[in-house]
Amino acid sequence: MRLGSRARARQERSRGRGGRGGRRGGLIAGGVLALAALVTTGLLLAPGSGGGKDDDGGLAPTTAEQRPAGGSARLPRTGTPVEVGTADGSKYRLAAVGGGVSDDGVVTTFQSSPPSGTSFAYIEYVLTNPTGQKVLLDYPGDIFVKRDLVTKTARGRCMPQAGVPEDMCTPPTQSRVVRKLAGGDLIAGDGGDKYLSPGASYLVRATVDVPVARRLTRSDMGLYVWKQLYMADQLAKQVPFPSGGK
Repeated sequence: MRLGSRARARQERSRGRGGRGGRRGGLIAGGVLALAALVTTGLLLAPGSGGGKDDDGGLAPTTAEQRPAGGSARLPRTGTPVEVGTADGSKYRLAAVGGGVSDDGVVTTFQSSPPSGTSFAYIEYVLTNPTGQKVLLDYPGDIFVKRDLVTKTARGRCMPQAGVPEDMCTPPTQSRVVRKLAGGDLIAGDGGDKYLSPGASYLVRATVDVPVARRLTRSDMGLYVWKQLYMADQLAKQVPFPSGGK
């Protein structure tokens, strides 16, 4: 009885192993078939495989079609950049874009509408922080205009400067950042101060506070850096407009 029982036990164990092997073989075979089906499906749905008219509907745009990250705007055409700095190591790069006259949306300290035939002069330029650290937001550039185009009542507020043509003077000017062009946003500081992000560029509009003749053109004005903070003992330096403009 013992021998018979042992023989039957061995046979049952042998069948059990054979059954498990059979099931395992069946699972492997099934997996191979499923994998083949997935591969076939992938090939049929791959872009350019001729799967149908709507194949490209879910494709991401190419790099050339994607919008730049960070909401940066395209850099405008400018003249040759000028770089200036302060004694504490802050640096600024300015590049003039253009200028003219406008009384639409201009922010000045002039309390009433300009006299007939006059307007307010403005210049736009790109202000860049060329360093790898934040620098205090400041506006090194000032507008100079032909003195005889400033209204007579305001000429006393238009000052000449060494290094600028004698027939030109700089009226009181207000400047503001219009928008970011590249890099990070302005960084808030203590006491309402703002800082330029490292390597960032911004479009700045400088507008004079006194009326000028509406006939003023770009050739009657210029952007200069003249303050001692930036120029030390040097003469004023012009930030040229791009060539080819009016």
